[in-house]
Amino acid sequence: MVDRWLKTNCLLASAVAFWLTALTPVPAIAKGISYSLALVASVQLVQESKRLMIQDARRTILAAMNQELEDLEIALHTKQQQEALYEAYGDLSPTYPKEVKEELTTSLEHLYKESSADRSDELQTSTSEGKAFYLAMKSLLEVKGETYVIENVLRLGGAQWNKGKQRLQQILNEGEKNGW
Repeated sequence: MVDRWLKTNCLLASAVAFWLTALTPVPAIAKGISYSLALVASVQLVQESKRLMIQDARRTILAAMNQELEDLEIALHTKQQQEALYEAYGDLSPTYPKEVKEELTTSLEHLYKESSADRSDELQTSTSEGKAFYLAMKSLLEVKGETYVIENVLRLGGAQWNKGKQRLQQILNEGEKNGW
């Protein structure tokens, strides 16, 4: 690598020196020889420069290919480790047959949507929770209205409307009594 650079720089210096010699006041034969030698050095310089460029390009390409191979090796190694971990631990999430999964989903939806027969036990909690519940109910009443609170929050709409209205009034009275 250094040899090619050294040779290229020497050829460049020779071509310039012969060209400048031809421009000085020397006999015509010396001018002809100097021009000829400058031309030969320039042609050699171009050929050596091509070789140098090809060598640099190959070196750059090889470096890029080596980097790509290293990246690919890292990716393959990571993939192999993931596969080994997957084989060792397997899928940790439970798998159920389709029928069991549907039944579990239906049961959970039913439990979520089911309105409890006795909600007064749920609402009689600690003071801080009672206060937070009262303030939330008060805010919802102002924003959404009484119907929304009774049907969606207390879940006592329809046939249980009167019971829901009584429960709402009970919550509001308790909050006013406690000064919340």
